[in-house]
Amino acid sequence: MTLRKILYLIFASLVLVGTSSYSEELLITGNAFKKPKIWKEGKESKGILVDIMKYAGKKMDLEFKVELYPWARAYHYASNGKVGIVGLSITQERLKIFDYSVPLYYDEVILVVKRGNEFKFENNEDLRGKIVGACRGCSFGPEYEKAKKYFKLSPDENNIQRLIKLLKGRIEVAVFSPGEAALNSVINKANDLTRDQFSILDKPITRDPNYLAFAKKLNMKDFLSEFNKVIKKGYDSGAIQKIIEKY
Repeated sequence: MTLRKILYLIFASLVLVGTSSYSEELLITGNAFKKPKIWKEGKESKGILVDIMKYAGKKMDLEFKVELYPWARAYHYASNGKVGIVGLSITQERLKIFDYSVPLYYDEVILVVKRGNEFKFENNEDLRGKIVGACRGCSFGPEYEKAKKYFKLSPDENNIQRLIKLLKGRIEVAVFSPGEAALNSVINKANDLTRDQFSILDKPITRDPNYLAFAKKLNMKDFLSEFNKVIKKGYDSGAIQKIIEKY
């Protein structure tokens, strides 16, 4: 069944019976390399955002099929209206392309340096002229976009590569999210990296809200309105906070 047909059936159920009860499958993509927030292990999609989507799906009687890819590919699929996307930040440019849910999760975007190369980070001016490594095509909201005007971005395809570049002096700062958990997850996967090789600057660059979003061409505003009600109730009841605390 095509995504277009799935979306049609979802909206037909909303219009005809006026209920948030669904029985179809909705395709969602996201970043395969953002552990513990969202990641792919073998063929299985895992993480905080995946579990939040499962929670919402049960409440809405709808299965979210989450297929994860490298970020650039996931974003390409979503921006072209082939799938929805979870874990998306807001930028002015993206607001022209996507309709957004309420925030699902907030992640801390940290700055990592090679131990011994620490510096005081208070504002974007402290990053002026520095070479900063981050995932290719990633954005972490408006504050991050402002900061990019001050530093020289060195994009990469994976987090291990970023830390190796940091140790070799090819970059001065590495961006990681969500928080220290993301850094530790990468180090645990790499045989030749240890936590004591790196330092985290005291102040994060931003606290980034993550959303579910659909390309505007898919006309998903009504669906997102129903989805938002479930997410708000999940936070009010403490159910979603319990999901986050598992990680």
